[in-house]
Order: sequence, then structure tokens, then C-alpha cells
Amino acid sequence: METMKWMNVIGVVLEASDDGFYKIGTKHGILQKLYCRNEFYICTQKFLLEEEVNKNNEISLRTAAIKHSVGTGQGFFKCSCTKKCMSNRCLCKKNNVLCNSKCHNSLTCNNK
Repeated sequence: METMKWMNVIGVVLEASDDGFYKIGTKHGILQKLYCRNEFYICTQKFLLEEEVNKNNEISLRTAAIKHSVGTGQGFFKCSCTKKCMSNRCLCKKNNVLCNSKCHNSLTCNNK
């Protein structure tokens, strides 16, 4: 038995087939799989227009969820720098993420 994890992605229905499958587009690309109507929810507000969909790119649902996420997809970055996080040796700075409370205790930091 396969377990399903819920992923939140903002998308727009681009096509509906005669057999009840839907092609969904996101800001970052068109989802590779076709979806049944019971696999997504319809929102009354318009967060994304069809014109805003990147139609040149086909992506998986997981990739779309990661790109829409404010996090990094799998947990959080955490550095353990002893300096001021000014170079790309800092894991957070290297990944364009600000240092957070989980990083390097109360040391001074230039990446906050």
C-alpha cells in the first residue's frame, strides 16, 4: 500500500480531457502527471492566471512543491559557523538562506 503525503501547490487547470483527467500548470511549469478531479481542490480565489504558467517547463509535483515552498524542501539549513557568516563557507549563505535561531548559538552574524 502506498502512502500519500499532501503537497500544497498553487496551480491552474489548463486542460480537461474527456475521460476526466486534468492538466495542471504552475508558475514554475506544467505538472507531468494528469490528475483526477478528486486529487486537487478548487479555490474560489484566483492566485494564478493561465498566462503566468511557465509552459516551456514540465516538472513533477514534488519539484513544484519544493519551488513553491519557503523552506528548502527537506528540512532546514543550519550552519555551525564560528565567524560572522560572510563567505560561502557558511552553509546558509551558500544556499541564499538567512541564518536562523538553530544556527551557531548567540555568536555575531552578518547573515540575519
